[in-house]
Amino acid sequence: MKKVLASLLVLGGLSFLTAGGTFALLNSEESNPGASIASGTLTFSNVVNAGTACFSYGGPASPGNVNNTCQALFVATTQNYPNVQATAQVKIANNGSLDASDLSVYMPSCTNTVTPGAPTPGGGNPCAAGGAQLYLQETDSSFAATKCWFPAGPTTCTFAANALSVFATNFATSAGALDLGSGPAHAQTRYFVVGMELPSTASNTLQGQAAQFGLTWHLTN
Repeated sequence: MKKVLASLLVLGGLSFLTAGGTFALLNSEESNPGASIASGTLTFSNVVNAGTACFSYGGPASPGNVNNTCQALFVATTQNYPNVQATAQVKIANNGSLDASDLSVYMPSCTNTVTPGAPTPGGGNPCAAGGAQLYLQETDSSFAATKCWFPAGPTTCTFAANALSVFATNFATSAGALDLGSGPAHAQTRYFVVGMELPSTASNTLQGQAAQFGLTWHLTN
């Protein structure tokens, strides 16, 4: 009986000592501090002939990334007559941090007005069928033709009847713009020539009349 009690006392002592001991845990830790998400910019400049660059962010801030005050392609003081071609060179340069996936162009309106100072306007409409002709030519940096975008045809554009009317009717909004393909990429430039002409068949009703219009270039990421 004494031996049994002695054994129980020993077990009790071991339990007491174990309960009072310290257990060690293994652990590790690391961190990824300072994370942030930043948006890029999709902006571009527009230069007509040898003019000053006009930037898309002419608005008050990024939400104002639309500028409707760039230089006109043609001015009314440059007066035309049948078979005399007028051209304007346009440089579209991507100066944002993002590549553009698509470039397009459209004509929000074409309005028939009177040529300033015309003594006897003919009353015709150069924006309508039988009126002025237009083409949109893409070029390289030296303005040598590479692709005719409108009217669709061979590499070098030629004038077609009713072209201004057709363009204004079919490409009047950003949703229905003329697609000019991908690019320009970041820090790249695309070059265009816009041509205008009164046809040889123009009637006297177009004397003293002017077509007032603008082209809007639209860049998408």
